[in-house]
This record gives sequence, structure tokens and C-alpha cells, in this order.
Amino acid sequence: MTKYTSNAFHQPKGDHNRRLSLGLDADQLAQEAGISPTQLQDYERTAPDHDFDLEVARRVSEALDRLEQSLPNLQTGRSDSEGHDAPRPGNASNSRLPPEELTAQILEGASIYDTSKRELGKVSHVHESGTAAEVIVDVGGFLGLGAKPVAIPVSRLDFMRDENGHVYATSQWSADELKALPEHRHS
Repeated sequence: MTKYTSNAFHQPKGDHNRRLSLGLDADQLAQEAGISPTQLQDYERTAPDHDFDLEVARRVSEALDRLEQSLPNLQTGRSDSEGHDAPRPGNASNSRLPPEELTAQILEGASIYDTSKRELGKVSHVHESGTAAEVIVDVGGFLGLGAKPVAIPVSRLDFMRDENGHVYATSQWSADELKALPEHRHS
């Protein structure tokens, strides 16, 4: 393992911030970079005047470069690859959806965010409508692979529409709490 001190090409704290701006948890980025979560954690916690593993730095940087081409930046609201603006959760001007808009047509595909504005998953489908609806959210996984569907009552989420018309929801749950819910099975 070759060790190098931070340089212009690799900045552990900068890469950590890039990961956060994409809404990725450490396990997701480690998997995409082909390294262990412990290697990523060690790299991201490196102080500016300390050495780090150059191969880990290279893999993390390359993975972030790839992901930045397709994932929305949650801090800047950079457009995604389809040209849509990313939802901007937490903006005071965003409006709450009325019960009559809590339908499959409107909610499917909506992102679910935690209180720190990190994306937890997306609504894959909806059972019923209105305040009695239940949304099925795909949580975990990465880039659509390995996600676990969980059922959440719509009353436990706060569905909003941002200034660009994008629908999203905020949740008091963490990613780990959602992943711990039983897997939803289609009947």
C-alpha cells in the first residue's frame, strides 16, 4: 500500500463533501469504488497533513467523478442527466400536497429524504389514495440494484412540491430505520 500526503489531486475531506452532496452513504460509495467501508472511512477521516492510501483515493475519486455525471447534487440543485432540476427539500416556499393529490400518478417516483436532506429511497408504487394511502419505497441498494421495498403509510411522510413542481417527501426516519422495516411483498 503506497501512502501519500494530501495533494491537489486527492483531498479526503473534499471527497467526503462530494459524497455528501450526492446524498450517498459510505457503504454506497465504498461499493461503487470497489473498496471496503472501513477503507473509505479511514480515507475520509484523514487529516490534511497526514498520509493516505493513494489507491483508495484514486478509486474514490473515479467513482465520484462517474456518479456526479448521473446523480443530482443535493447542495447545488444541479440538474440530473435528464435535464430535470433535483427536488429541493426543506425550502420554506415548498407547498404541502393536499389529500386529493396523494395519488399514484403524482407520488410514484418521488424521492424520500431524511431530516438532513439525504435521499432515503424512491416511491415505487402506491396502494389506495389520499391520507389512507400506503407508499412502497425502495430503500437501500445502489443505482437501482439491491433495493428493499418497504410499505409506509402516507400519513407518516410529509409530501411536498418544490418551486419547480417536483414532488418529494420528508421523513423523520433514518435510512437504517427504513431498512429495518419488513420487506413489502406484492400479493
